[in-house]
Amino acid sequence: MFKRFILLLFTLGFISSAGFSQVPEDFPAVTKKDLPDATFSTARTFAGSSLFGYINGGAELYLEYGFTSASVTEISFLGGKYKTEIFKMNNPEAAFGIFSVSRYRCLSMPPLSDFTCQTRYQLQICKGPYYISIIKSAGNRSDSTASLRIGKIITDKIKETEIDLSSWLPGIPYETIQKNSLLARGRLGIVNGSPDLEDYFKGAAGYTAVILNNDDKTILSIRFINGESYQSFIGLHYWENEKFSSTEIKLPSGDTIKKLSENHLFIEKLN
Repeated sequence: MFKRFILLLFTLGFISSAGFSQVPEDFPAVTKKDLPDATFSTARTFAGSSLFGYINGGAELYLEYGFTSASVTEISFLGGKYKTEIFKMNNPEAAFGIFSVSRYRCLSMPPLSDFTCQTRYQLQICKGPYYISIIKSAGNRSDSTASLRIGKIITDKIKETEIDLSSWLPGIPYETIQKNSLLARGRLGIVNGSPDLEDYFKGAAGYTAVILNNDDKTILSIRFINGESYQSFIGLHYWENEKFSSTEIKLPSGDTIKKLSENHLFIEKLN
């Protein structure tokens, strides 16, 4: 059933005739020069709201995080077909956000960047401001080898700095951050990444939250764009801002909270 879904995704992705245009020169696309033995479909590119013409049901999520442009190409290589999607987001945080709410049941994390996820039918990568998805047609070992080669070609062309989440989650091993963290920027990010927290953020705006779910607690590192957004969130929870500092305090609920900076809260919320 899942295999049929992947094949359908392949087909639907290439039905639309909209979006065919030249890939920007600075885009980390795979070319004939990179893979002389491969065959390439005509690349389709999307910018801004034109993304609705490609993923009508999911474009809002990308736009919420901050979407710039995308390139979609089908590559026939080593006997398989690989639908290669490269999304350029506004910044590394936005790219990681999309990656973090899209990955699911990773079988491995190939060392192509700090954040990767390989499953039988897909390879996902976050590097710099780019989120990359390579969908495999068959899901066999040959497909995995070919998709890794395509992924390496793309990531080798990305020179922008990767996101560093260690300052968001101080004291937490980076391996744990790599495997389990997600980044939400607005309601759709919460709904797609950590729906149990939808009520917790209801009414909040102007924030970026890095979330780490453990068995007994959820760690929230929430940065607000300004003091107004920060004060609004504090008010939603009926907290007294005067009590918060860089020293951790315990709330009546048992949760703990402290400030990482002026408009940045670090919360350990009991599950």
